[in-house]
Amino acid sequence: MNTQAKEQLLERFRAYLDELPDTALAEPGEETRQTDLYSLFGELVALKNEVRLESRQVKAAFDEFRTVFETLQASQTQLGDELDRARAALPEQRRAALKPVLLELVELHDRLKAGLRILRNYRPTALSRLFGLGRRERALLQALVQGQDISLRRLEQLLNSQEVVALPALGQPLDPHTMRAAEVEQRGDVGNGIVTEELRQGYLWQGKLLRLAEVKVNRRPEPVTATQTLETDERRTET
Repeated sequence: MNTQAKEQLLERFRAYLDELPDTALAEPGEETRQTDLYSLFGELVALKNEVRLESRQVKAAFDEFRTVFETLQASQTQLGDELDRARAALPEQRRAALKPVLLELVELHDRLKAGLRILRNYRPTALSRLFGLGRRERALLQALVQGQDISLRRLEQLLNSQEVVALPALGQPLDPHTMRAAEVEQRGDVGNGIVTEELRQGYLWQGKLLRLAEVKVNRRPEPVTATQTLETDERRTET
């Protein structure tokens, strides 16, 4: 066979191979069936149902997540409210716990102040001076006064650090909110209802009342009328 004949045969074989469908060249055992329109619509319906089912599952998951999120948000809001209430109540709780301690400190302050006043007003007796004990007593008294004064000043610094201050009452009109009238006296040179003496000093703590002041208040005597004078004279005459 000559070369020209071989070329013609090869050309015809190439043309034959080009005209064969792709399925004809599939490997043995491989399915080569053609999908029809019915099968295509069946596959689409199955896919639609599957997508619908997955959409429902996703929606249910979203609903559960929304419920969990709302529960967490409500819990967080409630926790925030509880924290705010706790922060708001903390100053009052601290004040309630500290108030009894401060009351004891002001009582101690009053005792130290009274004791210091007594020590400063003390004078040696004639008997001690007679036996030459006056110098010793004065030295001991001076040491006691110094120690008492140091303790009193330190206590006053402590009270000042807590904003505890003495309540001004002497010479002021009686204030029933901060003072209690324990005694009454009658003086014509002082106005009616004016505090003439502090029997027990009152204190303020951070601008609020810590302890009531016990005071002596003046009540001016009522002027004597002519009728009362006549009645008094008649009683004296009858007597």
